[in-house]
Amino acid sequence: MMVQLTASDWKVLRAVARAKGKPVAGTKLRLDMSRRTKDGSFLTALVQGQLLDRVTGAADKPFEATYVLTATGKEAAEYGEYDVHWGELRERLRTQK
Repeated sequence: MMVQLTASDWKVLRAVARAKGKPVAGTKLRLDMSRRTKDGSFLTALVQGQLLDRVTGAADKPFEATYVLTATGKEAAEYGEYDVHWGELRERLRTQK
């Protein structure tokens, strides 16, 4: 199943892709100043969605951590969408609630 990214998530993945494999600090990934990005939960969601990998830092402090792209994240950064098996997506959505 093809999953489309939101524009803000796509911007974050593109910013990490431009780092060319170097870990990027979470504070540098807050590109949109909005309520959605205030607490860093967008970074946690990208990690849970297996688009980003947390290299350093704790899960409860997303802005203090550093991130790199996963293989799926590279695809999503390039095309704005990524392919995921329906059963895996359903399980991820079930555990997020």
